[in-house]
Amino acid sequence: MEERQEKTYEAIVSRCRDLIPSIDITKHIKSGTLRVANNTLDGITFEAVDPADLEAELSGRMKLPGNAKPPKPGEGALSFDTTRGPRPENASMISMKEDPKHWALKASFGATVGEGFREQWRPPPQPRPALLPTTSYGSQRLSLGFGDTGTRLTFTALHAAVAASVCNIHIDERGFVVNTPEGAVVTPTFYGHLANELLLKTKFRDWLNGAIGDNVVGSIVVEAINRLSLRFADAENGFAGMKGRVNSITGLNDIKGIGKVFLPIGLSMDLAHLRNSTIQANYYWHDGQQTVTISWGGTFEKFGSK
Repeated sequence: MEERQEKTYEAIVSRCRDLIPSIDITKHIKSGTLRVANNTLDGITFEAVDPADLEAELSGRMKLPGNAKPPKPGEGALSFDTTRGPRPENASMISMKEDPKHWALKASFGATVGEGFREQWRPPPQPRPALLPTTSYGSQRLSLGFGDTGTRLTFTALHAAVAASVCNIHIDERGFVVNTPEGAVVTPTFYGHLANELLLKTKFRDWLNGAIGDNVVGSIVVEAINRLSLRFADAENGFAGMKGRVNSITGLNDIKGIGKVFLPIGLSMDLAHLRNSTIQANYYWHDGQQTVTISWGGTFEKFGSK
C-alpha cells in the first residue's frame, strides 16, 4: 500500500478498535479482497469472512467465551443466538434494527448498500465550573476564517455498510447522529454531510471521473474535489450567520429567505497534506463580511505540541 492508503487503513482499524464494544476489523476481512482508498471518506472496501458475524459485532453483540454454536432452526426452545451477549446501552454504533421507526435515521441510510451502521456521538462529561471567568481573545468571525485545520475537537463518525458481496467502512467528516437519554438524534449537520460527502465528494466526483475517463486529468480532478469542502452553518462553527438568515425570513411564503438558510457560508481547500498537519485555504462569507485566509494546523511532534 502507498503511504496515504496506509494512513486510511490504520485510521479505520484504530477507530473500530476504539468503538464500544471494541471491534478488530482485521479478522473480518476475507483474504485478497481488501481495497483501500487514499482518504478516510472512501475508507476500506472488502468481502466479509462472515457478514452476519460482522453485523452482530457492529450492533454491539459480541461472542461470549466458549465454543458453543447457535441452535439451528427447530432445535431447542430458544430462537436467538445464545453465543452472543446483549447489546450494551452505551454501544457506539446504531442501525435501523435498534430504532426501526426513526424516520430521520432511515433517511440517512438511504444511499447505504446493505445493512448500515453509524457511529453515535456522545457529549463528554461536564467539567467543573472554573473559579474565574474564562479569558477569550479575538472573535468568532475571526477564528472561523482559519478553517478547521488543527481542530482538536472533531465530530467525525464511522459509517459501515455490510452486504453479502461487499462491505465498506469509512469515516464521515461530519458526524450527525448524537446519542441522548431519549435516543438517537439526527442533528442539522446532516445537511452539510449530504451536500459535501454524499453529493459533492461521491456522486458528483464519481460522475465527473467517469465523464473524463481514467487518465491524468481525471485523477487530478478527483483529488481536487476530495480536497474541496463547502462550509455550512453547523455546530462546529456555532451556526455562524444562521441567526441573521433566520431573522430575515418574512413568513412561510418567503421561499427565497428560507432557501438562504441552507446555502453555504464558505469554501475550504486542502492545499497540502503533510505528515501530521494540513495547509488549508479558506474563503468565508456571512453577515455581510468576507474573509480569505491560509491556515496551517495539526500536530507537531518536533515542537513538543503533540
